[in-house]
Amino acid sequence: MAELRLKYRDIDRAPYLFLMAHMAEKNYGLKLLIDKAEQGGPFPEYLKEGSTDVLCENYWQLQNQRARGERWISVATAVCTLNEKLFVRPDVTSIDQLRGKKIAIRKTGPSQLIPQLWSQDYNLGLEPMIYDEKETGRWGSWKKVLDGTCACGFITNFYQDDPRGAGLKELDIEPYGFIGNVTLTTTEEIAAKRRADIQNLVDAAFDASKLFRESPEAALEIFGKTGLKLRDYEGDELKKIFGILAGELSEYPVPTADSIHNTRRMTLFNSQELANYNTLLMWDFGFARDAMKRRGIK
Repeated sequence: MAELRLKYRDIDRAPYLFLMAHMAEKNYGLKLLIDKAEQGGPFPEYLKEGSTDVLCENYWQLQNQRARGERWISVATAVCTLNEKLFVRPDVTSIDQLRGKKIAIRKTGPSQLIPQLWSQDYNLGLEPMIYDEKETGRWGSWKKVLDGTCACGFITNFYQDDPRGAGLKELDIEPYGFIGNVTLTTTEEIAAKRRADIQNLVDAAFDASKLFRESPEAALEIFGKTGLKLRDYEGDELKKIFGILAGELSEYPVPTADSIHNTRRMTLFNSQELANYNTLLMWDFGFARDAMKRRGIK
């Protein structure tokens, strides 16, 4: 049986990977060897040193390396819109009321950058107030909205119970294109030499997205057989989390034009390496086209 090694770091999205692995072995005879990387340690280097065949996240940094000459190729992504929601105090009813005020921002990776791009695109003139989680706790920037320091802040789907319980509310906004987890990236060499295996990986991603979206209960049952734990969730709480995961997924694991464009523009806030690089060149859509053709998707 053919094997592919996959590295990931975000434990919250691990269920999608393990469902994808189940589909790969069951439907295509491809065994995925999934390994969790050390949190905070090197990540793109795993591809460079050859200790993995596919990375499952960190696209936003990998695009910088591609612009510098690394031969990375991305082939699929499960999430194409921002999976963080905008939280405000109860009296706020529209984004126009936020104009010129302060936005609480988490000092971590894309979560520090994408809210600023969103504010810029909506011409809101929000002043970014960036908070270290050593001060607020994990995804605790909402506390600065609650105490009136800031007018709003984005919170990821897994950490919204506390701000809701404290009296903040989600403000409905239009979906915003962004490449999130899980994004599958390999090298040009692997994509060329092991094209059949990468094709099977992408097909398994299509199968995983379809099953997860249509039946998170079935996805939970498969994940339960792995013996893995998703943080401390269990029972009804775990079912809720799988429902959240299902709701985040795009219909197909293919990036949209907006998601590629926004993720590039976001990164330009702290890196000019992409200024003269077309990130479309980092993508090989042939695998997705073949997967869609076999499924009768236009």
